[in-house]
Amino acid sequence: MKVKVQLRLLKVNDDVEIELKESSTIRHLLEKLVSIYGDDLKKLIYSTRQRFGVMAIVNGERSKLDQKLKHKDELLLILPVVGG
Repeated sequence: MKVKVQLRLLKVNDDVEIELKESSTIRHLLEKLVSIYGDDLKKLIYSTRQRFGVMAIVNGERSKLDQKLKHKDELLLILPVVGG
């Protein structure tokens, strides 16, 4: 299955399509993206405790990392911003 990902985190100008196995989750997709884009992406999406520190929006809805993806889903990754 193919999933479209908006990678504004890495200054990638275009959306990318990633091929995944059926029943893959958002977590699987993030791991695959790190294997493709390397340390630059890894530093952005992992928190200090080696947990993912991004918010995933699938087809316009906030989603959990264990959500299964479907063919043609569209994913947007957002870095949460905290301020005071």
